[in-house]
Amino acid sequence: MPLVPIKEFKTPRLAAAAQVSGLGVSPAPVGGLNYRDPINEMPPTDAMVLDNFIPRRTGVSLRKGWQYHTSAIAADIESLFSYNGATPATNKLFAASNGAIYDVTTGTPSVSQASTGSTEDIWITTQFSNSAGTYLLAVSPGAGYWTYDGTSWTQQTITNLPANPTSVAVWKNRVWFTVDNDSSVYYLGSVDAITGSATEFVMGPLLRNGGFVRAIINWTLDAGVGVDDYLVVIGSEGDVGVWQGTDPTSAATFGLKGVWYIGPVPKYGRFFTSYGGDVMVLSALGIVPISRLVNGQFVEGALGVADKIETQLTELVGDLKDEKSWDILLVPDTNILLIKPPPENNIYTQYAMSVSTGAWCTFSNMPMACTAVLAGQFYFGTDNKTVAKGFYGESDSVSTAGTGGSAVQGEMQTAFSPFGSPGQLKKFNMVRPIFIASQSPSYKAQINTQYTFTGVYGSPPFIEGTVAEWDVSKWDLAAWSQAANTYQSWSGVTGLGYYGALKMRVKGVGGSTTFSSYHVLSEIGGVM
Repeated sequence: MPLVPIKEFKTPRLAAAAQVSGLGVSPAPVGGLNYRDPINEMPPTDAMVLDNFIPRRTGVSLRKGWQYHTSAIAADIESLFSYNGATPATNKLFAASNGAIYDVTTGTPSVSQASTGSTEDIWITTQFSNSAGTYLLAVSPGAGYWTYDGTSWTQQTITNLPANPTSVAVWKNRVWFTVDNDSSVYYLGSVDAITGSATEFVMGPLLRNGGFVRAIINWTLDAGVGVDDYLVVIGSEGDVGVWQGTDPTSAATFGLKGVWYIGPVPKYGRFFTSYGGDVMVLSALGIVPISRLVNGQFVEGALGVADKIETQLTELVGDLKDEKSWDILLVPDTNILLIKPPPENNIYTQYAMSVSTGAWCTFSNMPMACTAVLAGQFYFGTDNKTVAKGFYGESDSVSTAGTGGSAVQGEMQTAFSPFGSPGQLKKFNMVRPIFIASQSPSYKAQINTQYTFTGVYGSPPFIEGTVAEWDVSKWDLAAWSQAANTYQSWSGVTGLGYYGALKMRVKGVGGSTTFSSYHVLSEIGGVM
């Protein structure tokens, strides 16, 4: 069949329009806060702002809320501590205020012990059990040494123990004390005793940088020859001595393993916590794991537990180490390691590390004056003389009756990204965050360009929906839904630059809202 020439079109053909927009995809900042790396070298999984979002493996989750647990006490609550009894029915939660100890286990506070003599209401406690029962041992400057047996408080008189003990600990079934502005420690002569006569043990030679003994810690370690308990002594100026043995009355059975330096430690509160088989100590050098310190692995330049936020932590400790009061503790139900500094300019901010990822975030809108954990539930003393349940429920500031409150609000700014074309100018037009949540969250988003940190204007509106309850809601009338759904929607943004970062405020159901990733739509231009 012969080929026939194609006839020319009588009207000119229009060429298809060239694609001018490109789609960029970025993950959620599961790497957490990063104050360590230069902005232009930060991994895309890190963030420069991550508030009220906990980094998890699959995304960043909006923290749970908090609810008032008690009515107000007459004066500020400076300490909160718990007694875990032999049975859950005997568990108690106590608050220290205005020289008295209050029972705040239930919603109505009651005086458990009046006129303790405490001058600052800063109490350090530890649990101890022997054949006679389970006790809470508690000390406070001005008040001395008290014990609680599950029923009542008793002020103990210890022979040879100076006034103003500041901390109490148990090591090898002996009770040990530190005393305010004293370079010695004191231990009870009898094993398994909670009272009796104290013996002084001089620690002055190991305090090479001066100061006084701030704390005694029991550190359980398997050093290759079986599990053993070491006695860790920390000086106020940062000297750390580790002792090994059994009986402090004999040099043959008790000896110094070594002395190290970690920088000054906070004056008030508990600045250390057990963490697995280690002890984490908060100091002017950041968070120091005792195991790495003793093994020579904690050196300048080495990556530590809090290396990404270390610059911020060290600055905080330097500025606020003499303020009331610090806490560092594990919160098992939320799977975080929490650092509670004193408020700065009446603003309460906490730092939290996800145990599952090791990534950090901050918490706000939780006015924590002091903290405690009872039966797995986290509690904190508020700035308005009440006690609250923390990381509880879906909203913040809920009343004791379970009404009212406000939606949990999170904020983030991700790392700056070139979205695949670092050498090309981009005009950012739209962004699409992707959430996995029990209810559609509300958000306000923008793209900050060229390493700027402009804040999001206003707060997104959010009204929590009514959830259908089994055996309560009516069939054919109630709206039933899955435990979690995926929510995504495009939002218009503006911005011109080579690099962009998502700045976003989110309101949603606390504990049930996870941000997993986001898409960015931009028009890609040239180099100039």
